[in-house]
Parts: sequence; structure tokens; C-alpha cells
Amino acid sequence: MAVGGLGGGGDSGGALSLAIALRRAGVHVIVVGMVPYRLSDIRGAEKVTGALVKVSKSTRAPDRFFEPHISALGWETYALCLYEPIDSLLEGGEALIERGVGAWVGADFGGDAIVRGDEPSVGSVVEDAVGLAVLVETTRRGNAKSLVAVGSLGAEWGGCIPMELLAENVVALNRRRAYLGAYEPRGEAKHEFLSTAEFLLSRVPSFMLTVYRDALRKRYGKHRYRVAYFKGFFTVKELHRYIYMFKARPVFELNAFCQAALKGGVNAVFEAVQNRSVNARQGIKDWERVLLKLAKISWDYRSIL
Repeated sequence: MAVGGLGGGGDSGGALSLAIALRRAGVHVIVVGMVPYRLSDIRGAEKVTGALVKVSKSTRAPDRFFEPHISALGWETYALCLYEPIDSLLEGGEALIERGVGAWVGADFGGDAIVRGDEPSVGSVVEDAVGLAVLVETTRRGNAKSLVAVGSLGAEWGGCIPMELLAENVVALNRRRAYLGAYEPRGEAKHEFLSTAEFLLSRVPSFMLTVYRDALRKRYGKHRYRVAYFKGFFTVKELHRYIYMFKARPVFELNAFCQAALKGGVNAVFEAVQNRSVNARQGIKDWERVLLKLAKISWDYRSIL
């Protein structure tokens, strides 16, 4: 089974919350991070095929690159370089399926993977849209399962995407029977993940992963953060301790940028973001109540086995 981030950074770190529980259940899990790089940006990795490389603890790349530190923790770790051509990305994804990956979970921390595209702000949607498109298309071709795991919902860039609209999107996915329930690590899996998060954050800053860690510790309320790109106040809520699980294809179909990604990769998505139209949607005003109600539907990670 493959588990990893859809857009790099904290997505990959947060994905270990689920990966740890699966590994503890006896599942062989590999970590596959979709990362915002070209192949030439990454040094000391083993080229597999297409845009796919195998990462070791000595692999290096600019900026916030979690994957070498994940490898240092003993995980078999790969990276798909999102700034390579889409055909090269699909070739790399298909190679993973051919190696026996029967299910692939892509994690997005923040919520920009579940935008429709008509929101006033869509966050850092480009990488997530390409990652989601690759996830869905390669698993479709290989007849494998694919899920999207959304954590720290609404924390994207400190809350740049209106929660009323994100909640409306979640409800729309639920009506399509795409919402599977919420995951929360428990017991020893939670303890191991929190230790893992501390290790990763001591080496690479991530606002999304910090919010998720604080929510799991029930450190709710308004706090000042100076983490990576975010400097300011953010309110951690109960809903941030849950990872909302979805079938991947309906999320792909909701997100207008994913179709552009399959046609032309990151450049096509950049263009689609620039040319998008904003819809005056009102969204769901009591979004917190609605999202917490949906979080009561528990997702059992063993259901994907």
C-alpha cells in the first residue's frame, strides 16, 4: 500500500498518521510523496522511472523537503516530481502500481484538494491538483483503490479558503457517497505519530503539520504561530484533529483544476487558476457544527485492506 502527501511539505508528514496505524496492523506501507520539484532539483536519489525517484536519508532538495527525514525513520520512501511533464508523472505512478501497490492514499493537509475552483481563494492548489490527477489516473489504469485524506481542514495559509465553502464541498461529496468518514489515530499509533511529528518538525517547518499536532494534543484555541510561511494568529479547533477520508475519483471530479492537470501538468493548472471565475456562493453558515457531525462517522483504516 502507498500513503503520502499530494502536494509536498506537511502533506507527507501528516500522511504518516495513517501510515503508522496501517504498519502497526501488519500492512506493508511505502511512502510516496508528490513533491514540488523537477528531477534535477533532487540530489542523491535513485531514479526509478519517469518522474519517480527512491529517496534515502541522504537525499537533498531545496526548501521544505520531508521525504529524506521520513526515510531516516525507516520508511521505504519515494518521490514523484510534480514539475516534470504529466506523461512522466503517470509513468512513475504506474510503476508503483506494477510493483504491487493495490491501494494508494493521498493526503492533503489544509483542504485545497477539495476546492471546486470558484472560491475567492484556492490556496496552494496547483501541486495538489496535479498530485490528485496522477493518483486517480494511475490507480484507474492499474485497477487499484485510491483515497484522499484531508487533515487540518481550513488551515491552508492560515485560513485563506472560506470555511463556509469548504464545508459545502464536503457536504456535496457526502451526498455523492464519496465521504467515507473521519480518521483519528488512537492509542500507541497516536503516541508514535506525535513522536514522529516532533522529529519531523525539528528538521522541517510545517504550519499544517503543527496545527494537526496541536489539535491531536487538544491544544485548542487562538495561538500565535511563526512557522514556515505563516506568521500570525490561528484558532485550532476540534475538527482539526480529524482526517476526513474520501474516495479519490469524486474529489478529482469536483476539483476543476484536476482536468487541466491531466492535459498539461503544472503549467496548465497555473493557467487555469489565473483564468478561473469566482462564484458568489454563500456556503454553509453553521459549518463547524456540520463538519463535527460528519466527523462522528468513523472511518476504520482496516476497511481499505
